[in-house]
Amino acid sequence: MTTRESYRILGVTAKAELTEIRRRFRALAQKYHPDLNPDNPKAAAQFRRIVEAYETVQAHRARTPKNEKLYYRSRRSAKQEFFEEVLGINPSRESVQAMGPDFRYDFRIPFVDALLGVSTTIVVPRFVPCGRCRNRGRVPTDLPRTCPDCQGQGYPIKGPGLFRSGPECRNCRGKGEIQEEPCPACEGKGHHIHLRHYRLDIPAGTEDGARFRFVGEGGESFVKGGQPGNLEVVVSVEPHEFFTRKGRDLHCQFKVSFAQAALGGEVQVPTLRGYVTLNLPRGTQNGDIFRFPAAGAPGGAGQPPGDQIVEVVVATPERLSLVQRNILEELARQGKNGVNRAAHE
Repeated sequence: MTTRESYRILGVTAKAELTEIRRRFRALAQKYHPDLNPDNPKAAAQFRRIVEAYETVQAHRARTPKNEKLYYRSRRSAKQEFFEEVLGINPSRESVQAMGPDFRYDFRIPFVDALLGVSTTIVVPRFVPCGRCRNRGRVPTDLPRTCPDCQGQGYPIKGPGLFRSGPECRNCRGKGEIQEEPCPACEGKGHHIHLRHYRLDIPAGTEDGARFRFVGEGGESFVKGGQPGNLEVVVSVEPHEFFTRKGRDLHCQFKVSFAQAALGGEVQVPTLRGYVTLNLPRGTQNGDIFRFPAAGAPGGAGQPPGDQIVEVVVATPERLSLVQRNILEELARQGKNGVNRAAHE
């Protein structure tokens, strides 16, 4: 098989990226795999052509200097790559059955729920293969119809007039007609969507990006006797308007007035579990730090909980009444006089 013919079989050009070539190979391999086409005797031959074409393209790319490092770093035959990446099989371990694909479900939860823990139910859409068309999306029909891609010519049509573009039409394989119609059971999609409910228990202290696995709830295996994949739930924690998490510690900024900072006194600071009294000392400065021990995120695996770190932000008033202005001006004069006396002494 020539290199040019191999690119044509895979449906890509010689300038295509390696990721596109692999994507195209996986799609064709799944489409023509004999186990997925029990009623199509030509599928096995087409599958072998696809594998041979991919091996030829791999060898061609390996001789290209810019792809040499990438190729040898992950050098595998097309057959091995198909089993590992498409079917999920490691051929070197015959005892391991082929598993179906893993599914991922992204679940977003509030900040407080992640820290305190929550039990909830998630609804995950499942793609169930159509039993009537066997996931193909088409069923045989007694009345053949003209191929819409080549308009019955058997070759792709391009531009004005009936000009050939390529060796044969892929849709009808050069026959010019199709003896199939969209499956009425699944409307040509090849699958049905079922909603499945799962109970998810999120422990206290869960961090952003945490993963929870439901074994055997992924996609069905393409190989007979193979086990289904897993469902992996990835938790995304929403940001909080007041708290910021750093490890097990919670950081926050708490605003106090100029008078509260100067005179000191008790203020109520919110925490995860309610308000806690903070006794501000006199002369508290902007940026001063206070710590509430064990008021942060819960610790896991026997670790202690974190602390809550409170940074004081002294709010400067934007508008002053006449009385407030007079008081501040008097304070400024006294402060200036005190500095001058200290300098003369």
